[in-house]
Amino acid sequence: MSLNKKILVLGANGLLGCDLLNKEHPKNWELVGHFGRSKEHNADLSDQAQTLSYLNSIMPDAIVNLVALTDVDYCEQYPNDSYLGNVKVVENVVYWIKQQSKKVQLIQISTDQVYDGQGPHIEEQVTLKNYYAFSKYAGELAAHNVEATVLRTNFFGKSKTEKRASFTDWLYEALNKKEPIKVFEDVYFSPLSMDTLTSMIIAVIEKDISGVYNLGSRQGLSKADFAFEFAQALKQDTNNVTRTTIDAVDFVKTYRPKDMRLDVSKLEQALDLVLPTLHQEIQKVSQEYTR
Repeated sequence: MSLNKKILVLGANGLLGCDLLNKEHPKNWELVGHFGRSKEHNADLSDQAQTLSYLNSIMPDAIVNLVALTDVDYCEQYPNDSYLGNVKVVENVVYWIKQQSKKVQLIQISTDQVYDGQGPHIEEQVTLKNYYAFSKYAGELAAHNVEATVLRTNFFGKSKTEKRASFTDWLYEALNKKEPIKVFEDVYFSPLSMDTLTSMIIAVIEKDISGVYNLGSRQGLSKADFAFEFAQALKQDTNNVTRTTIDAVDFVKTYRPKDMRLDVSKLEQALDLVLPTLHQEIQKVSQEYTR
């Protein structure tokens, strides 16, 4: 068995962070969660002095950065806040890592919104169309000042965090309440379940790979097809679900990419595994809501 390893999860109060902290991991690992500036003994990671003090108090062997400002419209309206949440935090963490005498793994969680145009996309096909994507990509560049692992991803699944709902939480509630839903047939993605995604993060830490990798499901779907397949897996009727296009609605204020499907072959090769299809992941997650 290898030496004990301390893994620090930044942004542990989010959907993915909560799942990761509760994930089965090697017994010689200690997972520590950073829950934001409001909790005792935690820090505002956009402040360099607070970040350095906090990380010195933890002295992690690996850092998984889940901190992100993900509201696309907010990022577009308040670019400096987007910079602080998606770039400055990474810069501060990297600054601390560079001061250490030992190697510290950095796993930077990025987004599939750095892609647009015809997918599936390989890692080199970056196309930035809104400030959220721009800030997340800038965060990637900051991470590369050390030997980091950048994972571009999207995810879904049942939330384990109070007051934070996932895409499938929203769908499940609307289907149950027979609320009208509009789903986009011209927006494509290839997300993973949170359970699979956290397993892959654990695998990345164990394998200690570095570089930029797409991390998603194989054979993506339109968001409309996803919604109908999810409803079918839940045995819910879809009379309240309407197909539309993102250009036809007025509630989307900021441009969103229309094709974020990921070519995941690079990561599959690095980890020597085959990632699940989106059909498999939908079936898996539907069981989280029915059992």
